[in-house]
Amino acid sequence: MRTYRVGLLYFQETFTRELEFRLKKVGPLKDRDGIETWIRAEHIPIHEFSIDLQCSYDLIIDRASHYFRLGIPMFMMMAHQGTHIINNPFSFHYFINRKDVGYHIAQELGIPIPPTYVLPVYETPFFKKEDFVHHRHFEWEIIAEKIGFPCILKPANGRGARGVKFCKDLDSLLESYHHSGTEIMVAQTIVDSPYEWQIRCLCMGKEILISKYIFREFDQSEYLEDENFLEPDLKKLIEEYSYVINRAMGYEMNSVEFFIDHEGIPWAIDFNNPIPDGRLEALGPHWYEKYLQAMVQMVIRFAMDPADPDFIPDVNPYSRIARLSIPKEERFQKALELASPYYRQDDQS
Repeated sequence: MRTYRVGLLYFQETFTRELEFRLKKVGPLKDRDGIETWIRAEHIPIHEFSIDLQCSYDLIIDRASHYFRLGIPMFMMMAHQGTHIINNPFSFHYFINRKDVGYHIAQELGIPIPPTYVLPVYETPFFKKEDFVHHRHFEWEIIAEKIGFPCILKPANGRGARGVKFCKDLDSLLESYHHSGTEIMVAQTIVDSPYEWQIRCLCMGKEILISKYIFREFDQSEYLEDENFLEPDLKKLIEEYSYVINRAMGYEMNSVEFFIDHEGIPWAIDFNNPIPDGRLEALGPHWYEKYLQAMVQMVIRFAMDPADPDFIPDVNPYSRIARLSIPKEERFQKALELASPYYRQDDQS
């Protein structure tokens, strides 16, 4: 008999507490070698640790190190020992953690990204006047012509719609930028869609849950229960874009958002969300339950066929693909060939 130990970091998050409860109810499994396997799940104890710590977990699901910063070095050390951590602390989330860089990477791999400009910080308290000798005046007219209006202005490293501004014209864009403080900002085209909804993909391991989602300010967004709203070819393309984004950034848990334009083209607008919202009041009962079930199944798959994780996710092959002097459509196909085996390997569950 073998015990597959799962460590969870979540504190008071109801979603992961329920995940822990459900994992404890999973009966005996047979792993790939036919050995009876039991899952043991628990919240990771919080305390000081020595640099010679030895991890006792087979899998760690991290839902809280974005605000419990001690978890980051601890998980990095555990990843070095070969512990499977979701998400790997050396993935895009902590290694780069920027929307602007993510947009560039995805676009270079052939995924449609709305026209986007990265703007320097407005307030520069550590610079003197003479330090600006190399700066050029912004070409606001060119930016405005490229991105059009209305547009979105948002922090390059923002999360949870923090600091997002809707700009209806150049004056409102300038006003929002002038109040952006010391943040590097991203100005981006708003995709003209015939639909009031957008697409949010909840990604857990090999599972991609595609939901119809309406964004509203002040935490009033809504997930709709309709699961059969996309034509098969478009649904397949959305899944494939998500495959490439997640693997190129080293994610096994993420959410990826798209807008569909009038020509049926999906544009990726947000995909650096390594701890997707798990609140019942946000997801609604339907998607909350499906999300939980998918997380349980992900853990079961790894218990039956444990991963042999890299210390640092190998995203270099995607960079090499992006450098190829071939059309972006061909780059995407090569990236998809590289990403697909993770999602399409036979599972035993």
